Amino acid sequence: MRDTIKAVFFDIGSTLVMGPDNAPHREIERIIGNPCIKARDISQIIMLEDFTDSRSVFERIKGAFNGGLPTHCEGKINDLWQRQESDALEIDGATEVVLALKRRGYRIGLISNIWSPYYRAFEKACPQITSALDSATLSFRDGIRKPDKTMYERALASISLRPHEAVMIGDTYTNDIAPAIELGMGTVWLLSRLEHERDSLVNVINGKLAKPDLTIGHIKALKDWVLGIGR
Repeated sequence: MRDTIKAVFFDIGSTLVMGPDNAPHREIERIIGNPCIKARDISQIIMLEDFTDSRSVFERIKGAFNGGLPTHCEGKINDLWQRQESDALEIDGATEVVLALKRRGYRIGLISNIWSPYYRAFEKACPQITSALDSATLSFRDGIRKPDKTMYERALASISLRPHEAVMIGDTYTNDIAPAIELGMGTVWLLSRLEHERDSLVNVINGKLAKPDLTIGHIKALKDWVLGIGR
């Protein structure tokens, strides 16, 4: 695999940065408190559209559900937005690994399901990574989300590469690893949240799911792999 690699793509959440335990669409579901408005439906809005502020989020959700949002929700969604803009914390070693790859001549990309305020938090937490990017395929900008393979195809096309010339590194088997394997990309499964990936891990061990090229427990473990890549 290493002889053909020209680019390395990363997921963001739980791969390069850590953040709140509860996803924003679930937080908004809790804020709204309407059993008819589900987190999955909210996710389809906030993760696939490029919002500039919290008010636009409130108005968009309100319109999508025929005005079924109490007025007090606007302030609480704004509070969530403000928190999300600063809630990302770089995972120790992430910048070091990314810059090591960049120095070795590899193009660096992102493929991530993310909404706009948390991407801003990532930019603040990892400025050197964002400066090193050659490609960023983000759900809120592209209007699609993983595990849709179209997202990977767009990422590859953005830097004119074929699947076997790139590696995908991510923490979620279903979203990050499986689509990349299907396309023929190299894969590194970062098990930063083992409790979320237990079933997938068992299925990989038992041969029910395709095995990634490398499985690690922390991004720092990529250091030796980075030093050997391309040899």
